[in-house]
This record gives sequence, C-alpha cells and structure tokens, in this order.
Amino acid sequence: MIRKSTLNLNQSNNNKLSQLSDIFSEYQRIVNLIIQSLWDQQIFHGNFVKNIPDTKTWFSQRLQQCAAKQALAIVKSQRKKKRKTMPQFNNKTIELDSRFCEIHQDLNSFSIWIKLSSIGNKIKLWLPSQKHRQFDKFKGWTFSKSIRLRQTEQGIFCDVYFEKSEPDKKITGKEQSFDIGYKKLLVDNDGNKYGQNFEQICEKISRKEQGSKSFKRSLQERDEYINKTVKDIDLSVTKTIYLEDLKNVKRSSKIGHKFMNKLQRWSYSKVIQRFQLICEEAGVQLLQVNPMNTSRTCCNCGTISAESRKGEIFKCVECGWSADADHVGAKNILLRGQGKMVSDFAGN
Repeated sequence: MIRKSTLNLNQSNNNKLSQLSDIFSEYQRIVNLIIQSLWDQQIFHGNFVKNIPDTKTWFSQRLQQCAAKQALAIVKSQRKKKRKTMPQFNNKTIELDSRFCEIHQDLNSFSIWIKLSSIGNKIKLWLPSQKHRQFDKFKGWTFSKSIRLRQTEQGIFCDVYFEKSEPDKKITGKEQSFDIGYKKLLVDNDGNKYGQNFEQICEKISRKEQGSKSFKRSLQERDEYINKTVKDIDLSVTKTIYLEDLKNVKRSSKIGHKFMNKLQRWSYSKVIQRFQLICEEAGVQLLQVNPMNTSRTCCNCGTISAESRKGEIFKCVECGWSADADHVGAKNILLRGQGKMVSDFAGN
C-alpha cells in the first residue's frame, strides 16, 4: 500500500523560496522543450528518453533526465487517450527520487527537513516543515524514496509517500453494499444513511463561479466531506463491499441541464477512490457490479418498472411493496453481487 502526506514548505526563508520558484519555472520550460522534441520525432513509447535535446539549461544532467522521464510520460498519456494535439506541461510539479532528496526528522525546532541536491549550479537546499496529525498516522510505515514538489497559488508543498504491506483479505465477516447517491451520499443494504448533507454541498459549489477561490474552497469542502463520510464507516466485521459501477453515469443519463450542473459536483469517482483506500487498509474485498435496474427492481417480487420509483420513495407497481428508494438500490446491489437478484433470473 502507498499513501501520501503533504508537507508545507512555506516556512522556508525568502531566498530559498525564490530559488525554488526559479527551479519550478526552469523545470517547466525544459519539460515542454522535451515534449516538443518527442512529438516532432513521433516518439511515443519506451521507458526513458535516449537523446535529450540541448535545452541550454543550468540543470544537472540527472535533473534533465528526470524532466525527460516526466515529458515522456505526458506524451505517452496523450497518445493513449488518442488525442492528436501536442500536450503542454502547465503544472508546476517535480517528481524526485532519492538521487535528489533526503528526509530528516527531529533535528531542531522543525520536525521535518527536506534536503535537495544534484539540482545544478551546486545548489543544496534544506527546506523546513512540521509534522501534522495526518502525517503522524503513518507511524510504523516505511518512507518511500520519492517525493513530489508542487507550487500552487497557496505556495510550495512537498508530497511524501509511505509504504506498507497490504493485509490479507478477510475470509469471514458480513457482506455489505452501498447505493451512492446525490440527495444522500450513501445508503447501505440495512437502510443506514451516511452523508445526508451532501446535496447542500453540491448546490453550494454550483452557485460559485467556476475557477474562483471560493469555488476551489467548496470543492475541497466536498472532498473532505466525502473522505470523512466514508472513513467513518465501520468495517471491522465486514469482509466484502459491493458498489455500483457508475463510471459512465454522467455520459448516459438523460437529465436536465440544471440537474446536470449539480451532478457534475457529485464526483462519484472520489467516493470510489476513498472506498478503495479504506478497504485496502482493512483487508476488505471491494467489488463493483452492473448498475442496470438496481433502482427499478422490486426486492419483493422482482418486477422492473421505472414507474415504481417516485423521488425518494419506491413503491412497486405490481405488488405494492414500499421502501426508501436508495435502500432498495443498496439491497439490489447486494443481491446482484451475491448472484441472487431476482430480475437477473427472470430474464429481464
């Protein structure tokens, strides 16, 4: 397992911050020059760049190789997505391995120091930071040999990585399923509801001007809400979790523009990613099932009808059985995962 923790480097003095800013700008320039060279030569494969173009830089040969590796990854990704235009490296991020960085702890009043070297121009930087609660939770994990430096509007940050062996998957325990929704973030097969304020958060984002600082803060609030909601689920006696595979829901849903604007803030993928992390740490198997008709199928008689669902309520048009609509969805997800969904056997 690999996990990330972010350290704030903005406590460095102005001279160090200025040097870092120059490094980011030069790195971005070099990556884009190498992307241009790779694109012109139609080099879209391989694990490293054999011939780095003359970039007239003060960077060390090692750091140029690092930039070339990142440029090649960007070009390969562009081709994999079948995009015909040459990509641009606009982010100020630098991936560095142990040849460039050392992490030292508890040397003085700062609990963390990041030492950078082999940059070029005989530059050696000692960058101070402080541990925090999220960092400390990885006590007992092993430091990865790589870091990522990032420059954003908020300053300069360092992502450090921790590694630990994944626990064995549980062979005993209960099976659980969750319906991922918009009104309520999650409802499980027992009818428990999680994240009932999620709709208000999405509506708040939809009212913000896209790209504004308040918009970005609202997105962060959404992500933190998702993380906390999923993290608080008790998996101590759970061996398997079933979720719907909704990766194409936005593309296929025939819904109005007003609701689509809110749905875009739903971020189903972030919910899945969070489940993947907590299940991995807890030794729980995570499986995704076909979502077809899980919200339209009666758990009592197996009748499929879109008319059975009216907003938050499900009432079967055939047998009259009634329940919370998201609870019905969660129950059907569990049944499909277990191979017991009635409509699957009825040929519907």
